[in-house]
Amino acid sequence: MSQKLYVNAAGFTAPGIDTIETLHAHLDGTQIEQPEGWKPQPQSLPPRAARRLSAAIRLAVQAAEQITPALPPEAAWVFASSIGEGDTLNDILAALCREDIMIQPVKFQNAVHNAAQGQFSIAVKAEGPGTSIAGYDMTVAAGLLKAMMQIVLEQVPTGFVAFDAPMPSPLHEKRPFDVPMAAALALSPASSDQTIAALDITCGPVNEALTDPDAPVAGWLMSSNNPARYALPLLTRLYRKDPTPLTLHLSPSTALTIQVADA
Repeated sequence: MSQKLYVNAAGFTAPGIDTIETLHAHLDGTQIEQPEGWKPQPQSLPPRAARRLSAAIRLAVQAAEQITPALPPEAAWVFASSIGEGDTLNDILAALCREDIMIQPVKFQNAVHNAAQGQFSIAVKAEGPGTSIAGYDMTVAAGLLKAMMQIVLEQVPTGFVAFDAPMPSPLHEKRPFDVPMAAALALSPASSDQTIAALDITCGPVNEALTDPDAPVAGWLMSSNNPARYALPLLTRLYRKDPTPLTLHLSPSTALTIQVADA
């Protein structure tokens, strides 16, 4: 199965890299320091509301905001995260270990995997369908596959957001990575004046001869062990207009092969 999608905007957020433009500068050689105490600061959430939300939600929203202007209100959205709400899950599990089991009611509404997608939809008054998906280390590929299916079957522009934030201890020891990261793409079934590139995507058996997704790029980000890092080689190819095929595994035997092409 091979399909062509069109990219109208890209977004990225990580410590010291708050926008896709900063990532581009980093890819061109600008040294980025990881600031201590960095926190995502999305603009579409009221400050008071943002303080009640986890770092993972704010991270996802900040990346999604960067592509929102390139999508219509009725666009579909796919949010992909291997963990989802790790902070909230940790809080609830810790509360269950105490005798009084005191849990704030707001924790429950933000405990679900689609909390980030839901909070973003409310913030920007999104009118289209929303999906939240997880696939462990293959989460980026699974999210892109879902976005591709949405575009092909429904012929609707789709926002794709891949994100993960570190969990607190003791969950961190079970799923360790230290760098929060989120990437976003505004995708559409047809080209427009906004289109920056096309993606030729094939879903099929793994071809070991093709480029692996751990090609050297933005070193400290790729070494973070964050599943969202697998979006970086694609963002790099988009920025450099690099047609080298990219393989993103969906399973040990199945993968997406992605090639950047002119729009």
